[in-house]
Amino acid sequence: MNNTSHKEGNTMKAEHEAKIHELVNTLASSIKIKAMALGSSGGIDEDDYSVDEYVLAKILVTAAVEDLKDVYMPFGSADRKTVKNLKHF
Repeated sequence: MNNTSHKEGNTMKAEHEAKIHELVNTLASSIKIKAMALGSSGGIDEDDYSVDEYVLAKILVTAAVEDLKDVYMPFGSADRKTVKNLKHF
């Protein structure tokens, strides 16, 4: 496992990196399940979208991510502030 971050000279502990990989894998699986459920929910007509484009997939994945984001959000207010701050980097 690579132990460096995207910024040169900075490193991330392997244990933290492993937790990121674990959460990302879990989140990706959850997004797929949620997007498929939304697609078959009756809330959207897939025939309105071309199978040759990604529009429907993008809509469903975006809706799934929005729905799932709070599941992975830290509970503490200080941690939520840190999340908000990291959006600027």
